[in-house]
Amino acid sequence: MSHCNQSLCRSRYPAEMCDTAASWQQKADRLTVELNTTQDLLHAEIDRLKQANETLQAAVSCAPIFLWATDRDGKLTLAAGKGLENLGLKPGGTVGLSIFEVYSSQPDMLENIAEVLAGNDRTWNVRERHFIHEIRSAALRDGNGEVVGAVSVSTEITEREQSIATLEMANQELEDRLQQQTAFFNAALAESEKKYRNLLETSQELIWSIDIEGLLTFVNSATKRIYGYEPPEMLGSRFTEFLVSEQKTSQREIFAQLLARTKLQPQTANSPYETVHICKDGTPLHLGVNSIVNQAENGAMLGLCGTATDISDGLRSEEALQEATDQLRAVLDAVPGMISWVSSNLRYIRVNQHLATSFKLSPESFVGQEINFLDKGSTFGELIGKFFDTSSQQTCQEIEIEINGLLRNYLIVAQKYHQGSAAVSVGIDITERKRATALKNQLICSLQESEHKFRSLYEATSDAVMLLDENGFFDCNPATLKIFACSNKKEFYGKHPSEFSPPFQPNGQDSASLATQRMDTAMQTGSCRFDWVHKRLDGSEFPAEVLLNAMEINAQKFFQAVVRDITDRKRDEEQIKASLVEKEVLLQEIHHRVKNNLQVISSLLKLQSRYIEDARVIEMLKESQNRVRSMALVHEQLYQSKDLSDIDFADYIQNLSHNLFQAYEIQADGIKLEATIAPSSLNIYTAVPCGLIINELVSNSLKYAFTGKTQGKIQIDFTLDNNKVCVLTVSDSGIGFPPDLDYRKTQTLGLRLVGSLVKQIRGKIELLETAGTSFKITFSKPKLPSKEQN
Repeated sequence: MSHCNQSLCRSRYPAEMCDTAASWQQKADRLTVELNTTQDLLHAEIDRLKQANETLQAAVSCAPIFLWATDRDGKLTLAAGKGLENLGLKPGGTVGLSIFEVYSSQPDMLENIAEVLAGNDRTWNVRERHFIHEIRSAALRDGNGEVVGAVSVSTEITEREQSIATLEMANQELEDRLQQQTAFFNAALAESEKKYRNLLETSQELIWSIDIEGLLTFVNSATKRIYGYEPPEMLGSRFTEFLVSEQKTSQREIFAQLLARTKLQPQTANSPYETVHICKDGTPLHLGVNSIVNQAENGAMLGLCGTATDISDGLRSEEALQEATDQLRAVLDAVPGMISWVSSNLRYIRVNQHLATSFKLSPESFVGQEINFLDKGSTFGELIGKFFDTSSQQTCQEIEIEINGLLRNYLIVAQKYHQGSAAVSVGIDITERKRATALKNQLICSLQESEHKFRSLYEATSDAVMLLDENGFFDCNPATLKIFACSNKKEFYGKHPSEFSPPFQPNGQDSASLATQRMDTAMQTGSCRFDWVHKRLDGSEFPAEVLLNAMEINAQKFFQAVVRDITDRKRDEEQIKASLVEKEVLLQEIHHRVKNNLQVISSLLKLQSRYIEDARVIEMLKESQNRVRSMALVHEQLYQSKDLSDIDFADYIQNLSHNLFQAYEIQADGIKLEATIAPSSLNIYTAVPCGLIINELVSNSLKYAFTGKTQGKIQIDFTLDNNKVCVLTVSDSGIGFPPDLDYRKTQTLGLRLVGSLVKQIRGKIELLETAGTSFKITFSKPKLPSKEQN
């Protein structure tokens, strides 16, 4: 220490050394004071510990415990407590003994002490003599935490153990009795629950519960029948998922109102209401619902539960009943008869629309009125009054009723009901029927008279009239016997039509099969007219016209055949045909001669043109020659045609245009002709003007349209629509018609002739505005004079 101070003295100034010594002195003084204070506190703590030890020793001596401590070898280093006496030990002579000697009868003492010396706390019970001790032992450690022994507390628990044993026995008895009671109640509860479960599952009504969130927590098996869902499919779902969209809002409001209760209230069902749900297959489901609030004992809201009944069938039944009622009311109102319901006091209960309309009143105005309020003393009121006075359940009678000033006949049918306290009456207007009956009687008389007239006509007619069925002829008039050379009707009855016909008809067909065909045709169409060759009983044959009618009377089918002998008519027809053949030959010869004469005229004109030098005159002669040739061509076609009245117009135009191109061979060089002619036949009165028109227009095109051109085309079109309107168009691709020239006012013979010919056939001509020149003539196809006369 002196060495250190010297070093310090040499290293510091003298003033600093003085300050350092003073500070050290202060520190020494402070430490002295602290040491004295600590000693005082230590002595006080020692005194407190001594007092606490004395108190502990006194408490241990008085307490029924045995407090002991051992070293690591198990020798007692401390033994105190009143519990020593129970073990036969004295407080002063115990220290130094082995704990295993004290508890010599406890073989597990060694194991427990070893566990404690290993650092583990232990608690166990021991029985020594007549006493039972509970030992709680812990390791005794030194300042370094090393285990140097064990400290334990033995507490006598003899009485407690005896009490516990007694209590356990009583508890066991109680448990046994409780188990018996529990088993009994569990069995009863299981039986009750089984009955309740069976009741829920077999219920035809839907039983449900939902929590406060609106989720389904229970549904019974009725969901399968009602909804089509299995119960697990619905559990956990929000109840609004099964509602139609229109009712979701109202059902949420009902749910919220029921859960708005804030205190315990009696569990009463709310007012029943109807709602519409949706089944699994999407069909609507009408339910009648009752629900109650599910509350805990403390009033907490758990949700709702209730029942729901499928009322779809009931609604459908009500709708069907209402529909049936409406239909019945509509039928009764539509019945053309007077229907009324009358009470036994002769007042109207109800009437149908027809009755009210008949009197120009409403059905409501009759209710409660006396049945004769419209006509005092009416026959209807008298009839119903007498009907109620009798025991009869039904009556039927004809009466006369005045309606709106007119007297009508009605058939009244009345039937009692409600044990005779009321009746329904139906009045059928039979006025027209009575008139019809009277008219029928008149008609029968008229028919009888008419039948007499027709019978006379039937007997007097010169045509054969006969009736036949599948068995043959069964009736005929007298003319039949005369035509078929029969002496009496017996020779005619029962015979088949084939017996009055030759084996074959003139067309070579078998008479029997052909007759069957004719009868089938008459059966299908109602009648059939045809020519036939008959054979009389004497074997002679004659031609006849037959009218075969199929008839049905009283579900029996038969035929009526009217046969007219046309021998004279056939003879006249043959004479007419022979005369027509002669006339056709004569007409052909006329057409042939006319054609020849026209050709001679054409040849003369051609021959004459050879001796004329004037080109203008030659051209005129050439045009006349073409016109004559076009007329001759018509007669040539008629001469060659089978029908001397009609001309094949397409063939005629082809020949005519070919002749024109030959006549104008030089001008037609390089010019093509195209003709589109619809198939048609025209008579001579139309064909000749049309031919002359085409002749003039084509000639003009060949002469003037292609001046300065080497190529061109002439088009002839002829169409005929469904209305028999003919359209003839002649056009060329030439230089076109002069714009300053009016074709209707030209002085040239050709165009003037065209205008006259168009008027002759009653047509219309127009010059079309196209490239080149195009004339369109429209006219109606005339009928032949002979056909018009017919």
